[in-house]
Order: sequence, then C-alpha cells, then structure tokens
Amino acid sequence: MQSNQYSIKVGGHITLLFSIQSKSINIDEQGSRGVGICIQKGVEVSVTANKGNGDIKIKSTVQNLSEKLYVLIIEEMINHFEIIKKYNWEFQINSELPFSQGFGCSASGALSAIICILKIINEDENIFQNAITIAHRVERKMSSGLGDVTGLSAGGVELRIEPGLPFPPNNGKIINWECEFPMLLCWEQNEERHTSEYIDNEEWKKKISEAGQQCISILNKKKWDKNIWSDILEQSKIFGERSGILFDSSRKEILGKIENILNDLDINSFWEVRLCMLGSSAVILPKSLEQYNETDLEKILQMLEKRNLNGCITKTNLNPIII
Repeated sequence: MQSNQYSIKVGGHITLLFSIQSKSINIDEQGSRGVGICIQKGVEVSVTANKGNGDIKIKSTVQNLSEKLYVLIIEEMINHFEIIKKYNWEFQINSELPFSQGFGCSASGALSAIICILKIINEDENIFQNAITIAHRVERKMSSGLGDVTGLSAGGVELRIEPGLPFPPNNGKIINWECEFPMLLCWEQNEERHTSEYIDNEEWKKKISEAGQQCISILNKKKWDKNIWSDILEQSKIFGERSGILFDSSRKEILGKIENILNDLDINSFWEVRLCMLGSSAVILPKSLEQYNETDLEKILQMLEKRNLNGCITKTNLNPIII
C-alpha cells in the first residue's frame, strides 16, 4: 500500500431511451439496450483506509445517498481481494448532481469508490475492467442502474447493442461516437424516483422494453456517428411517448415548463428537451451539433428558478473514466 488515501471523480450518465434486459440469472449478462450520453459533471469520492477489520464509515451531505451501495462495494471487492477486510474504509462522497434523478450518480459514485480502493491496495493491473465489472454487479444487486456503468465504459454518445458487461466471456456490446457539446440538466426538487420502481415492475418493464426495442432497431440500422444525432432526438421523443414514461409522475409538466421557457426566449428552433431516464428530470440538447449558441443555456438557467426547477450546465464527457 503506497498511500492510504485516494480521490477521483467520475462523470455521470444520462439515458435517452432503453429496453430492460434483466432475465438472465447471471448478473454479468443483465443490463439494457439503449442510447445514453456520458457527462462531465459527476460524483467525487475520497477513500481513506486504515488498519482494521473491514468497518465502513460514510461521510456525505448528499440527499438520497444509499449507504448500502458502498457496503456492497466492500463485500463484493473482498470476494476478489482479501486484503480489503484487513482495513477500515472511510468514504467521503461529494456530488455535483442530485441522486435519484436519472443522472447516473449511483454508477459514477460506485466507480469512483472502486477505483480509489483498487489504487490504495495497488491493484493497478486490469483496473478499468475490474472497476466496471464490480460496479456493474453492485448496481444490479441494488436494482439501481441497468446501463449506466457500461455506458460509462465507452464515453461520448453510446449505443448499448447487447446488454451486460462488454468484456469476455460476456456478450455485452457497446459502440460510441465522440463530440463535445453543451447541455442543460433540469430537475424538480423532491421528485426523486428510484429506478427499481420501474425495472422491477412487470407492467412497466413490458411497456418500456417494447418501446425501447422499436427505437433501437431503427437506430441500429444506421451508421453510429454524429450524423445520427437528429435520429437520436426523434427516437428518444417517440420512446417517451410509447413507453408511457412521458405521462408518468410530473415529467410532462417539467417538459411543458422548459418548452415554455424556450418559446419565451425564442430559441426553440435551436434546442430540444428530452426526458432523462428514470428521474423527474430533463435535458436540454442542441438540435444541431454544429449550430447552437451556448450562452442560450445561461439564459434558460436564470429562468428555471421562477418555474420551481433546478438546473446545471454540463458537456459530453469523451473520457469519463481517467485512471
């Protein structure tokens, strides 16, 4: 052990459309097909290790933080690295984004924590694959993320073609393209939803998966590069409607508020609003990746508060996990 403390930040991830693929009894094969975007804002975790017997202490001011996630991380990692149970572990968790709003904070927090632990115990070999694998397993045990971890393994704008871990012997398959562009995340305070409310509900699973599969099959026939952006925007809109997610909770109201702001500012021809799965949240994205005015987002941000919405500006993250 070279150092007993390490810190890292991993950016978040938003999903625009997806289908649930969780039938396999092997959690490494579970996940989702879908389209997502890796983002720069995320979760920073500082981990400190001291000689002990595997005790865990968590410090954070983050609301809706699941301490169980970090307990599961230690339990899962002990299965691979016995040295971990010879230390006490302290986690300091800071987030630039709210949890349980569809921004992939659970996945980015898990990855940050796991990378820190691997660094502290000097397990640098295959650190990327180990971090992705352990984070994916913990997320599945929590019924929190379906595709956030594998999405973060790719970076940029990704298409998850086959569910599960994208390393042998698993059949997960993911492709991506890279283009940095700005976006504005919006959410309603105190309207958090846990992913398990949907993916563990058979009726929602069926509606979401049928809608997702239809949209993915269309996108999968085209070349996956930035020229597909308008198709992504179109299919994500169709998905929100066909899946019924658009009409659940307060999501339609959120979209209406944001669309009114775009109309008031007369910039609705340059920006699109899409839901983030599966929170009470939305993202404002450029209609064209070549033609937008980033200062528009500052104007929108100022007007969100008047409509009881929170927001922050971020960009695509092309290299979400830098180790």
